[in-house]
Amino acid sequence: MSMVKQIKRRAQITKLVQIFSFVLALCFVWLVTHILVNGGWYYYEYNEVILLACIVLALAVLLCAWWLIKRYEATLEKHARLITITFLAVMAVLQMVLGWQLRYKPVFDIDAIFGGASEWVETGTFASYYDYYYTFPNNYGGLRFMYWVLSVAHALGLRDYYFAAMAANCALSILTIYATGQAAKHLLGIRGQIMAYVLFAVSPPFYFIAPAFYTDALSMPFPILTYWFYLLAKKQSRLWKRLSLYALMGVCTSLGAQIKATVVIMLIAILIDGILTLGWKRTTAMGLVAAVILLLGQAGLEHTIYQHLDRAEAQQKSTPLLHWVMMGLTGIGMYNNQDYTFTESFTDRGEQSAALKAEIKRRIQDLGPEGLVSLLTTKGNIIFGDGTYGLSDCLGGEPLGETGLREWLLSGGEHNKAYRHICTGILLALYIFMILSGLWDAFSPDDNVFQALVPRLAVFGLMLFLLCWEARWRYFSNYIPLIFLSSLPGIDQLMERLRHVQAGNKKCVSP
Repeated sequence: MSMVKQIKRRAQITKLVQIFSFVLALCFVWLVTHILVNGGWYYYEYNEVILLACIVLALAVLLCAWWLIKRYEATLEKHARLITITFLAVMAVLQMVLGWQLRYKPVFDIDAIFGGASEWVETGTFASYYDYYYTFPNNYGGLRFMYWVLSVAHALGLRDYYFAAMAANCALSILTIYATGQAAKHLLGIRGQIMAYVLFAVSPPFYFIAPAFYTDALSMPFPILTYWFYLLAKKQSRLWKRLSLYALMGVCTSLGAQIKATVVIMLIAILIDGILTLGWKRTTAMGLVAAVILLLGQAGLEHTIYQHLDRAEAQQKSTPLLHWVMMGLTGIGMYNNQDYTFTESFTDRGEQSAALKAEIKRRIQDLGPEGLVSLLTTKGNIIFGDGTYGLSDCLGGEPLGETGLREWLLSGGEHNKAYRHICTGILLALYIFMILSGLWDAFSPDDNVFQALVPRLAVFGLMLFLLCWEARWRYFSNYIPLIFLSSLPGIDQLMERLRHVQAGNKKCVSP
């Protein structure tokens, strides 16, 4: 390819990325505006004035933190390793201490994973939960992962499986923090790494996430690990090292997707970025390595599970994927028993599939363009409008000890509204930084538009998927690190513009 063609192609790709950045920014402008104007979805019951005050305070705190980090950047870089070790250790201790106070008896889906794994370790199978797993194969990966965790605990003589599960989830959370810091360092240097730690430090749910050992938290490290390995691979010139990193990306995607299928969106975002920035050859090699590992991992999972379940019966009884799409097109797009009754009324899989497709088409037609936009807006509000990451869903089981923390963390608790306002104020502040960054990049003439492209693609891909799926407030939480990374350039860019404005004002008033 000639130099002129390369320059022209680069300009076209840059323009395409700018358009995407603008579209993503507009999506979140719509979301944030809807939440602020209407007080969020009625279940959240946000007071617009209080929520706005929380957002402003969060913006101010984060900008001050960035200013301090920039001012002492050289010192922070000198002690970066000590800061990292100290922060991770403190977070781990706090998570375990607070998690112990929140001990509970798991119920519903979390019980299927934790209780099923406990029974598997103790008896050699999970017979009491067969009916559940015949219906919900999407949790096979979470069950097996928890079985691995509890098997190690059992081999070490530990019989407190709650503690073991909590410790494993804590370790995954700490790994998430570390990987996010490393990815942020690749994007923005030491200031990005330290600011990533600040974002975790000011996000209250990360102090209480250890006992929420369900698929959302269990899968959280895998998208960001996949991205970090990709960043390392992009800078690697030796073929064998690149292939090794591609393999690690495949392993992370495979393990994560078995627990939560949305992890695959991260790999798709990376492949899109690879096509745009690396070319077809390297991207194809990366995709093939990851895909082979992904398929082998899925085959291994099914082999393990179908030693206990009958494969034919599982295929007959499993809830089809179209069911969740259909369920997301009625009411406010959340769970409802009527749709399960409808889906389960068909014994023939062919008839069931045809009926689901027909019902999906009918519901879309009944909604019409205006109704569909209204529904998607409400679903976006539900999915992305809760800064508590939906931990209440997991922590709401029967308490095994007394603690005032539940009054803050659980829906209906005395202080839960205050806690939700604080958490959501911080989350919306991050959205605002992400919006600003997207808008600036949309009109930027340089290659900085590629800086946060992968995190943005991942967040956008997740949004598109979840808007088509059943709505739930915790479904986005395993992509929180990517939201952090998408917002960091916005903080940096805003501070730079404020600095230029301040410098211009000083110049104007100087004699």
